[in-house]
Amino acid sequence: MGSSRRPVRLAIKLVPLALLAAFACRKAPPIREFAVVGQIVAIDRSTNYVTLRHEDIKGFMPGMTMPFAVKDPALLEGRVPGDLVAATLQVQNTDAWISRLTRTGSAPLPAPAERPAAGLAPGDRVPDQAFVDQDDAPLTLAWTDGRAAVVTFIYTRCPLPDFCPAIDRRFVELQTSIKGAAGSLADVRLLSVSIDPAFDRPAVLNAHAKKLGADPRVWRFVTAPPAEIAAFGRQFGLDVRQTGSAPADIEHNLRTVVLDRNRRIVETRTGTGWTAAGLLATLRTVAGA
Repeated sequence: MGSSRRPVRLAIKLVPLALLAAFACRKAPPIREFAVVGQIVAIDRSTNYVTLRHEDIKGFMPGMTMPFAVKDPALLEGRVPGDLVAATLQVQNTDAWISRLTRTGSAPLPAPAERPAAGLAPGDRVPDQAFVDQDDAPLTLAWTDGRAAVVTFIYTRCPLPDFCPAIDRRFVELQTSIKGAAGSLADVRLLSVSIDPAFDRPAVLNAHAKKLGADPRVWRFVTAPPAEIAAFGRQFGLDVRQTGSAPADIEHNLRTVVLDRNRRIVETRTGTGWTAAGLLATLRTVAGA
């Protein structure tokens, strides 16, 4: 009898060790830290974002003007546009945020560069546009006709987790909800337009779509000649500036546009401060679900 119990006791002791090994394999990815030197251009306290005109971030990205998330709102207390700052940017997997924001002085803000105004407003019908999709096949904006749709602008090699990758994550959530819906909401279509057509050829878009699990019946990635992409995006206030060939040499804002069944603009959302759940609520109304 004694010998028959030993394996049982051994098994009981081994189970916690197996669990510990499993948890050890799941530890969070390391947090990388980068020193940032620049000037505060704008602060959005409603979303806890600070826009910095920064110098080159060594080992991460060249100097540009970009918004950064701030997880601790206290860091923004007493800070105003024009402040010169030394900051710490922390990056973990697909998340990035400012963890330190120290004022070092103040200077006049540079005159704002002229930005393109949106040519279309809510209620306006968006003209058809020819694209090439991730399968290297012709696709036009009319692919969305008869269904509510969401159009956004990204590029596959965007280095900042809070920009294009954040939009991709929102679209993954939207696709999951759409595929699990019934009625007209299940017919909603998603379109991601590349703002980096020189690099984002169909084969690149195809690999990116597969990585995200994009179902081509719901979500397509498209490209077109640079001038056509620029003209198409300007209708919604998209601004893209490319200063070099590196991934981080593309400066851009973010625009996500909701269209009704007749390709009319319902609303245009800026940045990444929107949620998939919030946009889904709009789509339920637009789709009549």
